[in-house]
Amino acid sequence: MRVASRNPSHRLDTVAAGMPRSLLIMALLIMLPDISVYAGTGLSAQIAGNISNGSVVLHDETGNELFAHNAEKLYVPASIIKILTAHIALDVLGKEYRFKTEFYTNAAGDLAIKGFGDPYLISEEIKLIADSLRARQIRQIGQVFLDHSYFETNLTIPGVSRSNNPYDALNGSLVVNFNTINIRKDAQGKVYSAEKETPLTPLAIGKARRIANGRKQRINLSADPEDCHQYCGELFLEIFRQAGISHSNTLIGKAKADTNWKLVYTHRNSRKLPEVLRGLLKYSNNFIANQIFLTVGAHRKGPAATHAKAKAVFEDYIQHNMHIAGNQLTLVEGSGISRSNKTTARVMMYILEQFRDHADLLTPKNGHPVKSGTLSGVNNYAGYIKTGKGLRPFVIMLNQPAARRDRIMRLLGKL
Repeated sequence: MRVASRNPSHRLDTVAAGMPRSLLIMALLIMLPDISVYAGTGLSAQIAGNISNGSVVLHDETGNELFAHNAEKLYVPASIIKILTAHIALDVLGKEYRFKTEFYTNAAGDLAIKGFGDPYLISEEIKLIADSLRARQIRQIGQVFLDHSYFETNLTIPGVSRSNNPYDALNGSLVVNFNTINIRKDAQGKVYSAEKETPLTPLAIGKARRIANGRKQRINLSADPEDCHQYCGELFLEIFRQAGISHSNTLIGKAKADTNWKLVYTHRNSRKLPEVLRGLLKYSNNFIANQIFLTVGAHRKGPAATHAKAKAVFEDYIQHNMHIAGNQLTLVEGSGISRSNKTTARVMMYILEQFRDHADLLTPKNGHPVKSGTLSGVNNYAGYIKTGKGLRPFVIMLNQPAARRDRIMRLLGKL
C-alpha cells in the first residue's frame, strides 16, 4: 500500500500554468496514486478485502483524496452515470428549463399536439393542459393529430430493448405516462385504472385481457410504437372529455404542425428541470434519463433529436468542458442501461466534485445523498457521506457477483 499526502495541493505547481480550474482538478486527480488512506487506520485492508473486481475512491470535505483502490481501471457504471447526465443537463439547459408541448388548430377545428420530449407528460399534467385549453375557449375539437417530428423516427437507444419491462420504455417526442398503463382487475374480471389520476381508455381496456382476475399490473406499451401513439391520443381525448372539451372523431391521426396549423397554446411543464432530475435520480428512471439525453442533443444541434446528435454533444461536453479524455469515459447513452458505458472511479469522483452544489438532488440513504447503479453483476454507489464538516464524495464500482457496496460504504464512513 502507498499512503498519499492528505493535502495534495502541492502538486499543482507541476501542472501547466493558465489551465482552466476544471482541467487542473482533473489533472491533479489523475496524478494521485491508486491507494491512498489515512495511515494506521487498518480499514483499507477491510475495504480491499470486499473487492474482487472493482474500485473505490473517497475524498474529504475539501476535495483531498483519502482512499483509492483501482481508481484508474474502467468499469461499467450502470445508473450512477445518471449523475453525469443530470450535471450536463443543468449546465446546457439551465435550472429554469421546463419541457414544452405545443397545441395547434386548423380550419376544420382539429387539434394537433406537438411533443418536445417532455418526460413528465403524465395524467396530472394533461389535466392542467385541458384547463388551459378551456380557458382559451377551446370547448370542442374534431380529430386529434399527434406530431412526433421533434425526435427521429424508429429511435434506438443502446441497451434498451422492446421488452415488457418498464425500464425498456420507448423514448419519443410525445409520450404520456412513460409509455406505460397501470391496470387492475377485480375478482370478477372488471377492469379499473390502478391510478386515480388516470382514466381508462379503449386501448388500456384491451390490454387488460392479459391480466388475471384479482391482479394489478403495469404494462409497457413499447413493444409496439403504434400502441404508444394510440394510447397518447386516447388519454388526451379522455382527459379533455372529462374537462368539458368534446370531440367528434375518435381516430388518432399523425400530422406535422406546418403552416396549415395555428399555434394556440404552448404548455410548459409545471416541473422545472431540477425537480425532473430529482425524480430521475430517486427512481433511476431510464426513460427520463434518455429523454433528457436526447433533448440536450437537440437543444445544441437542432431537431430532429437523434441518438447520434445527443452522443456527439455529450462527448464534446465531456472532452472540452470537463476535460475528460475519451479513454477514461465512454458514454453511449444517458441512463446507464448499456454495458458499453465505461468509466473509472476517479472520473466518477471528478464528476461528483463538479456536482457538489446539487447533491441535494440525490435521494438520502441512511441520511447520505447516494445514487445506486445496478445491473446483473454490477453493484455501484456514488454520492456523498455527510459529516459534521460537510460532504465527503465517494465512488464504489463493483463489477463482481458479490454485492458488497453497503458494507464498503459503512467502512468508508469510518475513515
